[in-house]
Amino acid sequence: MSLFCLFRFLANSDFRGCAVTAEVVEVQSSAYSWTESIGSCKNETLELISLSDGRFQSQICTKLRQDSPQDVWIGVRRSSMTGDWYWLNNNPFTNTNWADGEPGGVEEGQCAVMSLNNNCGWRDEDCCKAIRPVCYQGPELLKLS
Repeated sequence: MSLFCLFRFLANSDFRGCAVTAEVVEVQSSAYSWTESIGSCKNETLELISLSDGRFQSQICTKLRQDSPQDVWIGVRRSSMTGDWYWLNNNPFTNTNWADGEPGGVEEGQCAVMSLNNNCGWRDEDCCKAIRPVCYQGPELLKLS
C-alpha cells in the first residue's frame, strides 16, 4: 500500500480499503413509499442502501447518526411468499440490527426502516408509509495486485 493510499485509508477509515472515488451516502430530503424510494434513488444513479455487513452498518450509522430519532428506508424487504427478509442487492440476509422486539409479524410491515438514533436499530414498517430513503453508491477501491 502506498503512503498516499495509507494516508487516505487512515483519514477516511473505510474498512474496505483505499478508495479512489468516495462512496455516496445520501438521505433524501423528500419522503416516499419504499417502492418510490427505489425509483428516487435510481433517478440519481444510486440505490436504496443494503446494510448486509456489520462493519458497513456501523460505518453508515456513524455517518448518519443524529441526536433526534428519525427513520429512513433501507433496502430490505420481507417476502410475501415465505416471510423471509432479503436485501435488494441480493446479498445474503445474515447480518441484522433489529431493534428490541423487532421484526414484528407480517401484518406489522413488509419493509424496514433504520432509526438514526444511537444504535441505528431496524424495525419493520408499512411499505406505503412516506419516509426518507438512504441512497447509496459504493466507492471505487484501489485494486492491489
